[in-house]
Amino acid sequence: MQLIQPLKQGLPINRSTANRRLLLVDPYPRNSQYHLTASERRAVWFPKLSLPTIAAYTPEHWDVALVDEAVQDIDFDDPCDMVGISIMTCYAPRAYEIAKEFHRRGKTVVMGGVHPTYCPDESLRYADAIVCGEAEDLWPQLVADYEAGQMQRIYRMTSFPALERYKSPRVELLSPDSYMTRQCSFTTRGCHFDCEFCSVSPFNGKTTRRRPVEEVVTELQNMQRWIRGELVERIRDEPLWKAFILGLRIRVGIEDGSIVAFVDDLHNSNRAYCRELWAALKPLKIKWGCQSTLFLADDEEMVKLAAESGCVSVFVGMESLDEDCLDETNKPFNRVKKFSQEIKMFHDYGIMVNPGIVFGFDNDDEAVFERAVEFLTNNQVELAYFNVLTPLPGTALYDRYNAAGRIFDRDWSKYDGKHVVFHPSRMTPEQLQEGFHWANHQFYSLPNIWRRLSGTKQRFIARWEMNREFRKLVKRGCPRGRLSPLASVLKNLQAKLPVFDTDQLMPSALHAPKQRSDPKTLPVEHLALNIKVKRHDKFAALFVDLEGTLDRLNAQELIKRMTMAAEKAKMDIIVNFEHLKLATPDALKTLVDPEAIKAAIPNVKVRYRKFKDAFETALQGFSLAGLEMLSEDLQDA
Repeated sequence: MQLIQPLKQGLPINRSTANRRLLLVDPYPRNSQYHLTASERRAVWFPKLSLPTIAAYTPEHWDVALVDEAVQDIDFDDPCDMVGISIMTCYAPRAYEIAKEFHRRGKTVVMGGVHPTYCPDESLRYADAIVCGEAEDLWPQLVADYEAGQMQRIYRMTSFPALERYKSPRVELLSPDSYMTRQCSFTTRGCHFDCEFCSVSPFNGKTTRRRPVEEVVTELQNMQRWIRGELVERIRDEPLWKAFILGLRIRVGIEDGSIVAFVDDLHNSNRAYCRELWAALKPLKIKWGCQSTLFLADDEEMVKLAAESGCVSVFVGMESLDEDCLDETNKPFNRVKKFSQEIKMFHDYGIMVNPGIVFGFDNDDEAVFERAVEFLTNNQVELAYFNVLTPLPGTALYDRYNAAGRIFDRDWSKYDGKHVVFHPSRMTPEQLQEGFHWANHQFYSLPNIWRRLSGTKQRFIARWEMNREFRKLVKRGCPRGRLSPLASVLKNLQAKLPVFDTDQLMPSALHAPKQRSDPKTLPVEHLALNIKVKRHDKFAALFVDLEGTLDRLNAQELIKRMTMAAEKAKMDIIVNFEHLKLATPDALKTLVDPEAIKAAIPNVKVRYRKFKDAFETALQGFSLAGLEMLSEDLQDA
């Protein structure tokens, strides 16, 4: 632990340690358009564990109170000695307002969390002290220093806290009947993945620490007894009709206490540990949800074990349906081609899938929104969380965008995943914002809710209630949004077309094997033409990427689609042949007929990329000399 000496006067002098009072505050801007109503919180929201954990690590001779501003108002005249505020970046402006109010009343204010860790100088302008990094080892020292009148300005973590003999978060301090569940726990810290936009691995470490299974189980058992005792008291004391309603809500899974939320950022980081944990959870007969990788579903045995132990929900960081976007953000372990199969595996065992989708990667254009909504609806995912890519301080994404001058808005309150604060690569900030709004309204429309939930195998009422409350939030807080005209152009140009003419297929020189291909030995995915389309990131052009196999009929269909796209978009077209594996000579000749192309697409330029490198040898006796469309100078396109 590294301490930095006091930089200002007026910190508390030595006082008796009796009757101290700590007020912990989780800030939330009350004027936010996305502020949850009470019913919305009870359906979809669970609390963060940071402040209940601080309460657990506060000396016993301190009285501790906790205020979650998303639930209740702050009493600024609370007779506390110290105020502790945990800050996420998007709540920093509100946290600073709160600090000013308490300072006016002569209170000592301490800040911690992700934002003070990565913006310490800024936070110190509003706090008497800040805690940088995980606080379990630092907090008792800070409290002792405060009592001695020697509190430092900065407490920095120098090593990660051990998770053995971990003190259980004091969730009993949270306001009752205000969340989907207060039964929140965690099993691991850290993440061995290194996603560019994520602050988890920088803050919690790039290796995973795990709590002893027996300690997790004991904590859950204690939590169960406390929740059940509270529910019994409520049923006993409420009028009969209210007691009946409460019992019914418990039965259908929509009452606080019906489910346990593991808030780990990567619950399934170690399969041997998960097997041990999930086996130990079986006797508890609980329902639980967690954050998991989607590729957990590649192992049916693990999914079955999770379901048997009570797993009913997984949040998965799907992020994007575009392989280039996943590579861009250092998430290549997500495999788009397996998404549908993996979702189905979870569904086969009754587990709800809640993907997180991020819009605004450098490889995203206006087509990303409709593609995401269609895919998630067709695969009947029960919920989804859409976010705008946000360059949070402390992340590699922030460093990259900041260095490139792409960040145009420094208002931290907009760093909530719902506002555009940077210049995207392939669309305008306005188009990204509008698309985010459009996607939310489309996904939570009544017809799409029904399509997604019609195949659910358990907890239908709970899942319907979550969607209904999400829909209320979207309709109240989110403008409707609309897609740009180019979005439909991009959608209509892309396609997956079957191949019928397999005679004389010639391989691309850019791909092995070099000999003529036998269609009977080819993988099924190669006997189709996959047309992928994006707005070019540098030129005012449509970038058409061909994959698989091209025959003459598909070449004609490609020209037809490019003709319609050119008429509507008025943009030049670049066709990339780099990833095309096979083609027939007739198909290639169709595409390099300059008069036919000019007649079909008269008002824009068409350029072919890597055509000669890939197929010039396959067109022996057919001259490609002088064809303008084969020019590799794409600046002209």
